[in-house]
Formats: sequence, C-alpha cells, structure tokens
Amino acid sequence: MLLPALAKAKEKGVSIFCVNNLREIGLAMQMYGDDSEDRLPVSYANIGTPGAGGWTNSPTPWTVALYPYFGGNSNILRCPGLNAFYNRSGYSYFMGSRAYFVLSDFTPTGVSLRGILTPSFYILSGDCNYPSYPINADLNDNDTNVLFGLPMPTHNNRVNILFADWHVKNYKNFRPSDMTFSYNGPAISWDGSAP
Repeated sequence: MLLPALAKAKEKGVSIFCVNNLREIGLAMQMYGDDSEDRLPVSYANIGTPGAGGWTNSPTPWTVALYPYFGGNSNILRCPGLNAFYNRSGYSYFMGSRAYFVLSDFTPTGVSLRGILTPSFYILSGDCNYPSYPINADLNDNDTNVLFGLPMPTHNNRVNILFADWHVKNYKNFRPSDMTFSYNGPAISWDGSAP
C-alpha cells in the first residue's frame, strides 16, 4: 500500500531535480545571450561524436555552445528520470528553435531573445520526451515532436517546460492558453499548427 505512494514521491523528487536543471539551462542561455548580442546558440546541427569534437557540420550544437556557462557540469543536460528510461539517450532537453528555423527559410538561425513577443508563452526548452540517439547533442523541438507526441514515462506522466521569461512549469498536454512554439504568435504547436 505504501509502495505506490513512495514511488510517486520519489518521482516528484526527480521532477524537482529536472526543474532545477532547466533553470540552470535557462541561466546559461541568458548569460550566452548577454555575450552574443541577445541571440541564443543555433539549434539544428547534425552531430558526429558527442564530447569528442567530431561535429559533422556547423554551427556548433547548442549544448556545446552553452557548456562553458554550465561551469563544466554536463550533467545539467541529463534528467535522471529520462536518462534512466531512455538509457541510450545522451541528452534530456531540447532547444525550442522551430520558429526561427522556419523564419529564416530553413537556414539555421539563433533565436533572438528580444524578438520573442510573448516570452511567458514561448517554449524555449523542456524535457525531450523521446529517446534521442546518443550522438545527437543538438535536440530541438523540430526533430522529434518531443513534448506531447508520446505519453511521458516519468515525472508522474508530465513534462517540464522552460519558457522564455525563465519560468519552468510542468504539463500533461499542450495547452494553447499557456504556450506556443512561435516567437510571435500564440497557441502554435510543435508542428506549426494552431488549435
């Protein structure tokens, strides 16, 4: 009788750990933006060998670009719950980049923090609710329909989301009243459609 309650409490602790990781990622993004004319790293690179510098194309993956701002702690990029469930995934979080990728005619472009018109709604990062390849250090919302495409296996079936105003909240489903993947439009889902 106590085991389900203990399991739920343990999962809540893992979710809080994950929220803290996302806050650290948000802080790193903010510092990177301060040093880069308010632009975030580009997200949409193909990766060769993570950690070995074997990137197959430029630009540098966002996880690598932000690495100096993590203080050398790459564990920030791994949620313990997702890492245990998707044990082949190298990273647990994605960069919300689709709007700028489409805006720039499918050329990788860094998100301009000043260009986000609704920062409290714009999904900047969050749990990658999909097993990524171990070599993929450049997860983005466009390459895996990461948030709500599958039932979430951890965090009591909820995902943690980092918004562009730096707050983190968890959700079970896409909520058009609370979130968007578009830098200038409300309620745009990961595939570019409006509800």
